[in-house]
Amino acid sequence: MSAHRVPSGPPPEPVVQKLRLRYAKRGRMRFTSVRDFQRALERAVRKAELPIGFSAGFHPHPKISYANAAPSGAASEAEYAEIGLTARCDPEDVRTRLDAALPAGLDIVEVVEATPGALADRLDTSGLTLEAKATRLNVSLAVRPSMTCRSACWTRLSAQGSPSPNPCGTF
Repeated sequence: MSAHRVPSGPPPEPVVQKLRLRYAKRGRMRFTSVRDFQRALERAVRKAELPIGFSAGFHPHPKISYANAAPSGAASEAEYAEIGLTARCDPEDVRTRLDAALPAGLDIVEVVEATPGALADRLDTSGLTLEAKATRLNVSLAVRPSMTCRSACWTRLSAQGSPSPNPCGTF
C-alpha cells in the first residue's frame, strides 16, 4: 500500500470576501490573449498587495475566476472576473489599486461585492459593435441582408458540450 501524500504547512486562509471586477481591453491591449490578461491580473494583485485567497494542495493558485472573455484582437468594455480575498477590502480601493498596477489599456472599470452563484451563469447576453473601414457603398452592400432581421438567435455549447439556447436578441 502506498502512503497518502499530504501537503506540508498550514491550510490556506479562508476567503471572506468575493469581489466582481469589470475590466476593459482598449487600444493595443485588445491584442492580448485571455491567458496574457490572466497573468497580468495575477501580477497586479501581487503588486497591489491585495489579501488574495489561494487554493489548497501542492500547487496553490490564486482564487480568481474568469468568465466569457472576448477573443484576441477585439476591444472590450465589459469582461468579468471574480477574486476571493482573505480580508475585507473597500471595492473602490481595490479598483484603484488594481487599475494602477495594470498596464495602460487593461483597465479596471468597476469593482463590486459578488453575489452568490457562478459568475458564468449570470452572464446571458453579449453586445457586439462592428466598425468597418470601407466605402459607404461596400458596407451598405455587405450589411443589407442583415438589416431586414429583427432578431438573432444562436446556440451556445456548455462546458460539458450540451447545447444551451440563448434568448433571441432584438434589434
